[in-house]
Amino acid sequence: MLVLTTVVMLLILLLLILKSKFLPGNIMALVPIAASLATGNGVMQTMRLAHAGIEGVAPVMVMFIFAMIYFGILSDAGMFEPVINRLLRVKAAGKSVFSVAAITAVIAAVIQLDGQGVTTLVIVVPPMLIVFDKLKIRRTMMALIFCLVIGSMNMMPWSGPVARAAAVVNMDIMELYIKLLPIQIAGVVLSFVVLYFASKAEQKRGEFTPASGGGIGAVQTGEAAPALRQPRLFWLNLALTALLVIALFAGLPPHIGFLIGCAVALPLNYRSVGEQTARVKAQAGNVLISAYTITGAGILLGVMEGTGMFTALADAIVSVVPASLRHLAPLVFGLLVTPLSFLLNSDAMIFGIMPVAVNVGVQSGVSSATVVGMFVAGRVVGSGLCLTAPGVYVGMSLMKIEYKDAFKYVWKWSIALG
Repeated sequence: MLVLTTVVMLLILLLLILKSKFLPGNIMALVPIAASLATGNGVMQTMRLAHAGIEGVAPVMVMFIFAMIYFGILSDAGMFEPVINRLLRVKAAGKSVFSVAAITAVIAAVIQLDGQGVTTLVIVVPPMLIVFDKLKIRRTMMALIFCLVIGSMNMMPWSGPVARAAAVVNMDIMELYIKLLPIQIAGVVLSFVVLYFASKAEQKRGEFTPASGGGIGAVQTGEAAPALRQPRLFWLNLALTALLVIALFAGLPPHIGFLIGCAVALPLNYRSVGEQTARVKAQAGNVLISAYTITGAGILLGVMEGTGMFTALADAIVSVVPASLRHLAPLVFGLLVTPLSFLLNSDAMIFGIMPVAVNVGVQSGVSSATVVGMFVAGRVVGSGLCLTAPGVYVGMSLMKIEYKDAFKYVWKWSIALG
């Protein structure tokens, strides 16, 4: 009965996330509560399970909130702009397709440090699209860059997939990220290898027009008003960020680290209370939606863990797999992650499918961290083409290309890298 209830709950969860007009936070809060009541748990017991789940994800939620505010402050202050324009002034820039692709990839990787793909798209695509059109490089090449590079960089500890995955397996984010770091490094390196070969193919088309002179020239990045820029504080902001990253790797809890970072960065860049309040409010939309989703996920995880749903479903899957093949079950899940990521968004993949794979892996002798690594790596590579992710359509709109054209050009590289 418990297995059937779990399967039905997950199917309803996935269907509603994909098809309904409800926010994911709503779905992940209400559906598990209904499922818990259906299994015979009383109202108070169900509420205790939900509360325990929220307590479990609270540090992740706090970290996510303050990380988004922190990087939003630095983006508004213009910390990234000098880095971008310094890269565009490199003499070799614009002499080959790969030089343009590589510079765009490096810029995207730097901006993606905030863990927000849409922010990266909004800051980087408009100025670089001018460069691509000027040099007659197909815009689908830009889609390839962003799918691979943003995907690989989206494994930062404060990014959505890693934060969600850490909550699912109840693991410290930095502990999980240290295990994922070799995979991320390999993903970034392989992304540039793919871009090299794709750039060679693009140049052979014969339409590329090399830039004349030295470098491409400076561009304006981001949408923040010029009055918000703080160029004189560039080195202080950079030093603050470097110190924060070092402290995180040294063991400072991320939710406390980013809270301290915001407490320093806000008054450093904006002196009045009114200005500081405005900068926090500017990030509020994305922050609240993310916090809402993570809270709902906490309820889902608390109910599934407390009612024994994870264990029951994993037992059922393991029971139908021959003993000689059980150690391969996590690998099968890993191979399917990237193709499934073209269809299912992060919430559906990480909250709906990954917990089952983790439990099957544990019962097959494979560590949770190994299964999570396969899932996160495969997910982030495929997320750039996800049909159910609004950010994908934001990117296609900014690049002025059709989804079908981007998919035809990118999908095989995503599968290979995943």
